[in-house]
Amino acid sequence: MPYRELPNTIIGRTNVLEKTNEKASSTPAEQWAISTETQTKLASLYASMRQEIAERQEQFAKQAEASGAENAQQQVLLRIVSHFIRVFNMAVERGVFSPADRLYYGLNASQSDLPKLSTEQDLVTWARNLVAGEEKRTQQSAPEAPVIPVVPGTETESIQEKVPMSNPSAAEVEAELNKYVELSNAQSAEKQAFDAENKDVLDMLPEIDELIRDIYDEVEFYYRKETPANRRKLARQWGVVYVSRPGEEPEDEVVE
Repeated sequence: MPYRELPNTIIGRTNVLEKTNEKASSTPAEQWAISTETQTKLASLYASMRQEIAERQEQFAKQAEASGAENAQQQVLLRIVSHFIRVFNMAVERGVFSPADRLYYGLNASQSDLPKLSTEQDLVTWARNLVAGEEKRTQQSAPEAPVIPVVPGTETESIQEKVPMSNPSAAEVEAELNKYVELSNAQSAEKQAFDAENKDVLDMLPEIDELIRDIYDEVEFYYRKETPANRRKLARQWGVVYVSRPGEEPEDEVVE
């Protein structure tokens, strides 16, 4: 025999309230299977729940848009940070920069590969390292760098000139970093707003569940004199959900 099932999802709860509300709206009050008190509570809670869900969906869309913008900018920042390091390393190979200059950026002097950039924190940290390191590098000698004798007209002279990085420059890295931080903060704000809207919906559920139990109980009591099968068919019209047990044939919806 099928058994009644209380909804355990927001969509399921909404479907029950919607069906009960529609049935009550299309049925004369003297033929309601629920009490006037329950119908009054239903009208109020159903309207409130729809409003809260709509506000949550609207905020979810805003959060999704903000997340998309943040993710896109994260890829831009990843690309420019990795390009900066690769171009700098190629310049070291050409003798434009000293290997010791890598120390300014938090890299090892002998490190020619990319550092770990797989997380948001890694990426932001290295972007900041590049910006701060480039400023220091162009203003003073490399930290813990060996003293390289400068011989006019030779490669050692070009190494000591502290040529600014370009294609990309540190200023370009900083600009993309600032964009990313701004978008990341915006995404965090939208997520906090969504969490607040979601909490408003979740806070309603205990009262909604109590109302649904009242609807189920009142409807089944109203049709208590019907045969079990016909009682379930009539109760379904008021939103009561029944589930067939394993191996049982689904019941049709035709009322005898």
